[in-house]
Formats: sequence, C-alpha cells, structure tokens
Amino acid sequence: MKKKSLLPLVLLTASSLALAVSSPVNNVTPFAETVAVQAQEATTLKVAYLAPHGDKSFASVVVAMQGDVVVDAQIDEFQFVEGDQWTGVPNADATFGEGFADGVTLISKRADSEGYSAMMADMADSTVTYADNLNAIEDFAKGKTVAEIEEGITALNDLGEDGNVSDVVSGATLADSAGYLQAIIDAANEGTEFTGAEADAANLELKQAVAAPHGDQSFAIVTTAVDGDKVVAATLDEFQFVEGDQWSGVPNADAGFGEGIAEGVTLVSKLENSEAYSQLMTDIAGSTVPYAENLQAITQFAAGKTTAELEEAVAELQDLGEEGNVADVVSGSTLADTSGYLQAIVDVANQ
Repeated sequence: MKKKSLLPLVLLTASSLALAVSSPVNNVTPFAETVAVQAQEATTLKVAYLAPHGDKSFASVVVAMQGDVVVDAQIDEFQFVEGDQWTGVPNADATFGEGFADGVTLISKRADSEGYSAMMADMADSTVTYADNLNAIEDFAKGKTVAEIEEGITALNDLGEDGNVSDVVSGATLADSAGYLQAIIDAANEGTEFTGAEADAANLELKQAVAAPHGDQSFAIVTTAVDGDKVVAATLDEFQFVEGDQWSGVPNADAGFGEGIAEGVTLVSKLENSEAYSQLMTDIAGSTVPYAENLQAITQFAAGKTTAELEEAVAELQDLGEEGNVADVVSGSTLADTSGYLQAIVDVANQ
C-alpha cells in the first residue's frame, strides 16, 4: 500500500482541480507504493508526460511492466499556484524559480496533496484527497493488461453524468478517472523505456520523489522499483526552463499551464529533448555522449544492485577527483554529476 516556481497569474478554479502531503527532506519529497503480480520476470519502467486533466497542469506517468502486465504505476501532476502556503518543487526558490511568472510557484500536486485537497474541498466539495484518488486509480491498474484497463475506461465512460466513478474504480471520485487510466495505457504503450533486472512482482515496491541532483537550474523526478534493499529498476529525468524555439515544451506549455511560465522561456523535459539538450551540452562543455544515453547508463548501472553497493559507487565517484574518468565507475556515463544522480536513486530507494 502507499506511504506515502512576465505573464498573467494563473488562478486555480474548480475546473482546474483534479481532486501527499510530505515535507521535502534534503530536496527529496517521497511517495511510495506496493505491488502484486507473479514470479521472477524482467521489469521495465516506462515514462511519459501527458495531459490527462485539463490544460493547467501536466502529468508525469511511470508504469512498471512485466511482459504485458502493468505491475504498478505512479502518477503525479505539476501545476502553478498562487500563495505562500505551498511547497514548491526543488529549486523553486533558486535559479529554477526565475522561470516562473510573477506571483506563482510550481508544485507537485502529490507532494502538496493536503493543500491541494483542501482547495478541492472548498471549491468542489471533494471528500477524497488528491493522493488517495491517484492511489485508487493506480491500484485499479495493478496486475491488469492494457486491454483489461481499457475495459475499465469503457465502463467509466458508460456511467454518464450521474454515474458513480467508484463503482468502477474503488476509492476514486475524480471525474477524469478515465483520463488518468488512459494516461497509464499511453505510458505503457509509448513511454520511454528504462530496462531493469528480474524480480518477483509480488515483492516490488515503486517509489518516487522530486529531487535536485544537479545544480539549482532544474528539478528531477526520480523513480525506483525496489525489492527489499535491491534496486530492480530506476528512471531519471530533469525539467529546466530554456530559451529558443528548438525545444518541445512539456504538455500544456502552450496552453493554460504556460501562463505560469515567465516570458521568453519554456519548461522542458531534458529526456524528451535529449537531442537539443545534448547539443547544448556539446556547445558549452564539449560533451560527446547524449543526455538520454547518460541517464540510461546510470539507471542500468543501478539496476540489480543493493543500495549499499550503489553507495559504494557514489563514494568511488567522489574519490575520482577532477581528472578522474566517470566511465571507469559507471560505464557509458560522462556526466560530472553522476554521483549526484546515483545518490538520488539511493535516497528514493531508501525512503
């Protein structure tokens, strides 16, 4: 079960509310989930960024797959909000926050579930917290094939305006529950793949956090599938504000969500913009390995290792010195902050 920052201001309305509270510790805000399926089988994590609920936010969707079965899923949404009662994403109060329009900050709805749920209750009389709604949707998808989840979407769509969502998805009350389930399907079918080790799905736990493993100009989403103290699979990605028209912004960057972004920049996933970001790395630092390949090298290095083994690798990387070769420790990686990315994986796995 779950354990669980220019343009006009963005106003939260009842229509923008999709119906986890936790305080960030060392720039990491945790959420965790437990799973269930079969015996030892290769585990793959798939990542996609989508817009399952309106145009004022974008969603990160991570799906753990074994064969054609969704072992688990993790959904979070990111939205600009007004007020000082929120906990912004990591680096919202640093350089990253310079990309925000005046008067707003960027939050993880899951990390700010308590405040977001209170707003939902005030505006739409919601009685189930945002985090609990997402947990119920994710639980519904666990152990099902894409075809079986599609059947659930059909049942939801057939309910009509007076139907009860929880009759199909136990515990969920969100009107857009079908959209979130479709996002899980889309991630399973089309998401960027991170290959992991073999594991018994019944022992897997999917954990996720927002973090700051690399400077103050971006924030990261880090996801691990763990079995005890072993990291079975992991995903990494970072989000940064950039200038220029060669980039593909996050979903809804050109819609309501984009109203929270300062003029002249857009918010991008570095993973999905690996080609453009890698060219920037080459121009600035002479990088020869694409960003996405670096992330794959780091996550594949982590897959199958215990957190203690990864901590040893972090120490070894930190002992290399300025003249050391990162690839001598993590084959295929050239990023100077490789130790920071590995430490983020360890921190999430240990939470």
